[in-house]
Amino acid sequence: MKKSVWIAAGTVVLLVAAGGGWWAAKNGALKASSAKAAEGKGADQKPADITLMLAAADVAVAGPATLTQSLAVAGTVDAARQAIVRSRHAGFLTQVSKRAGDAVQSRERLGVVDSDELRLRIVERESTLKQTQAALTVAESSRTQQRSLADRGFISKAALDSADSNYVAARSAFDAAKTNLDIARAALAETALIAPLSGVIAKRSVEPGERVGGEMAVFTILDPTSLEVVVPIAAERVAELKTGQKASFQLDAGGNAVEGTLTRIIPTTGSAARTVETRFALPAATTVPAGAFLSGHLRLSQRTVPIAVPRIAMKTDVNGSYVWTVQDGKATQRRVKFAPSAGETNALVPVADGLAAGSTVLTLRGTEPVEGQKVALPGSTPPAAPTASTVSNSK
Repeated sequence: MKKSVWIAAGTVVLLVAAGGGWWAAKNGALKASSAKAAEGKGADQKPADITLMLAAADVAVAGPATLTQSLAVAGTVDAARQAIVRSRHAGFLTQVSKRAGDAVQSRERLGVVDSDELRLRIVERESTLKQTQAALTVAESSRTQQRSLADRGFISKAALDSADSNYVAARSAFDAAKTNLDIARAALAETALIAPLSGVIAKRSVEPGERVGGEMAVFTILDPTSLEVVVPIAAERVAELKTGQKASFQLDAGGNAVEGTLTRIIPTTGSAARTVETRFALPAATTVPAGAFLSGHLRLSQRTVPIAVPRIAMKTDVNGSYVWTVQDGKATQRRVKFAPSAGETNALVPVADGLAAGSTVLTLRGTEPVEGQKVALPGSTPPAAPTASTVSNSK
């Protein structure tokens, strides 16, 4: 009896195990079949069936444009009106009222050079003037007496001539002493450092209390409303220049542009660099500092073309040039002929043939689309992606 129970129980276990293995095998086969179906679905999808989603930067409209022929230029900012205030005499700098960055007005006093030498010179010449004045007084009195005696016949004509000669010599010595004193006083007045123009102190070379040498630069003043860019240009390009032309300069790659006007062309050529110096005046209200290095483009000429496209849209291969356009919601390659644009530094290029105004062109970077591929323009609704249930139910 016990033996039959064990056999029955064993039979049930075997049946359960067999059933479990059959179910696992069937379930695995179903999963494999579903995965294979999904894989087959993706493999059957061609690139042309994938909709190309575009951003606003990926499309442009062909149309008329103004193209500029320009020349790359670069130079240093300098002031057309500037001055260096020098000390005419040696001494110590005192009574300084300005420093670098301060605004000054024309004829404003910036400081004084204290010179002991000039003061001693004035004292000496004042003493000399007094001596010569006393000698002149004596000579004048003597001449008067001699003339009185000569009129009465008491002295000879030679004695009278001697008295006149002494007076003339005394008068000359007095006049010379007076002139020398005036010169010394004028030199002392030159110790005051006066601003020759209105502007800003760009540099102060001497600190208060320091000794200043004769003809030594003390202050540098520039007029910030007269800034200009000094640009060397190759001599062979000078024939293309004329005053009044405009140039767009930038302090750095990401900075704001400032416009300059060609005002001067220096008619000399550097023997080594073979360049001609030109000057571009900047706006009076510019914030560009003097000494800054600017780069940009000089506009030589302009022309208007009926059809132009972004330069990035221009493609080339062994068969020539082409662009990608959008027609009926699909990408279409169109062969075009571009007009010559030598010397022009523009983001646009002119089209001579093969493209109509108003055409939508692609400005894609990198991989190009496939001929006939569906295109979704900016702002359009993207197509719905297939769900997992759709894939599984399709088989």
